[in-house]
Amino acid sequence: MKQLVLVFFLLNAIMSYGTDYSVIDNQSKSVPSNLKTANEISHFLTKNHTTTTDKLRAIYYWISHNIRYDLDQMSSNKQYNNSQEILDEVLLNRRGVCQHYAELFNACCQFAGVQSYVILGYTSQNGKLDKISHAWNAVNVDGKYHLIDVTWAAGHLENGKYKYEFDDQYFLISPSEFIKTHIPFDPIWQFSINPLSHKEFENADFSKLKIPSNFDFNDSIKVISRLNYLDKTLRENRRIIQN
Repeated sequence: MKQLVLVFFLLNAIMSYGTDYSVIDNQSKSVPSNLKTANEISHFLTKNHTTTTDKLRAIYYWISHNIRYDLDQMSSNKQYNNSQEILDEVLLNRRGVCQHYAELFNACCQFAGVQSYVILGYTSQNGKLDKISHAWNAVNVDGKYHLIDVTWAAGHLENGKYKYEFDDQYFLISPSEFIKTHIPFDPIWQFSINPLSHKEFENADFSKLKIPSNFDFNDSIKVISRLNYLDKTLRENRRIIQN
């Protein structure tokens, strides 16, 4: 009888707080030290998983527990020529800033056959806009877009220092919830038919989210996937200015 009661409470807890990823998390705490590339790491983490969600969870958990945030680089304004340079650096040093987290997550997803994007924008915490830009990821799971912020999952700033404390709030968040703290520069990455303006975000005015409109972000995403870098950037800049 006691065992049945315990099982009931465990099941109830899982239903109340979300999916139980403890098995995947335990398997994804570390990878062999001889694995150096995103492809090798991704394969090791996802080889025994069949669903997109499980693969994402393994990658998310490993990065958030094994990549350290580099406070010195946060204000360095270091420039990179391409995403590969960022990826090479974070794999070598196992540390970086939000762009490193996002690029590594994106690369691991691509090697695992999961559709992923690196999103650039800025954030608001506790009613205050952050002064620097931020990077996070969007993923496609069974035809629906979700957002992931591996950097915020890894820890947070506290009294000028970075505290490594896993925060599991930032895994597979719906666009309608994510927009309350993160806004991309390009409105298509809000995944909304009625995207917020930057002014509305700054004023924490989310009333528009409940109003139907006809902004076709899906079509825009399909179009940019076929464009060269210059044309893609020109379209992106036009949308950013309009918004």
